[in-house]
Amino acid sequence: MLGRLLHVAIFASTLCLPELATAACAVGSISGISFTSTTLAPYNPFVSFAPKLVTVTVTGSASCTVELSFFAPTIPARMTGAAVLNYDVQVAGAAASLLSTGGNPLTSQPIAIAGPGIPATTTVQISVPPGQVVADGAYNDTNLVAQVFDKTGSIFTLLRAQTMPVSGTVAKVCQFTQPTTPTLNFTSAIANGLPKPDHVRSLTFDGLSCTAPTIVRLSGNAMQPQQPVGASPGFDSQIHYRASARFNAASTVLDTSVASEASSTMRSTTMGATVNGSISVDINLLAGRPLVAGTYAATLTISVDPSP
Repeated sequence: MLGRLLHVAIFASTLCLPELATAACAVGSISGISFTSTTLAPYNPFVSFAPKLVTVTVTGSASCTVELSFFAPTIPARMTGAAVLNYDVQVAGAAASLLSTGGNPLTSQPIAIAGPGIPATTTVQISVPPGQVVADGAYNDTNLVAQVFDKTGSIFTLLRAQTMPVSGTVAKVCQFTQPTTPTLNFTSAIANGLPKPDHVRSLTFDGLSCTAPTIVRLSGNAMQPQQPVGASPGFDSQIHYRASARFNAASTVLDTSVASEASSTMRSTTMGATVNGSISVDINLLAGRPLVAGTYAATLTISVDPSP
């Protein structure tokens, strides 16, 4: 039996279209570079910092596409003040840096100019990485330069440059780590119903970082019974205590028999930031009359305030 042979003919066709050529931008054809505000919001190193969006406008005398990048003496770029604050200029919504220290930029952003005198815009972002614990105050950079290039193949030709100052402030803020066991038990410091002042309990708050000199503050009241107790002549129904705290040069003492709050008169440092410091706290009960039987508790709050 003869098999049947099926022949399939395959054809393909192409339509030749003329290339759409974009005129090269020439030196002198770019008449201006401008931008919206480059002043950043106050910087807090302990939280995620939202990028600052900046609109860059380029005008020229021809219809062409240019490439935008930014010159900086160093990468990352730096704002200076009491210390150094690093930042980057990036493609909006991405982490691609538009910074260059000279020569042909590794990354650039195209801007299409529609015609003579018609402004063309694009958006970039200024990003400041979190975690830079530097002294509070004003910071600025006057060395950042917006650059517009013509790009033909792999050849970049600088057409125009414009200084783009960046400024901002570092906020007065602190952050520290709570101890893994923040509860102190004074049961053994009570004998025969009487508080023993010589029994001292201590704890430490580590990882304390501040952008500014700070005071230390203690606040709290005497320990109170956890269950209702009746008044009993000759007995105390609360336990007073003495707490002392120290953070570098800042120290304070709280005696709950005379106050509910105490603050240091000196600051932790005379100037600048502190990184990974610690607060040490010592607490002892104050002598008093025999106590009414029961369980007593109180909350002592330790705080640091860089802007009292």
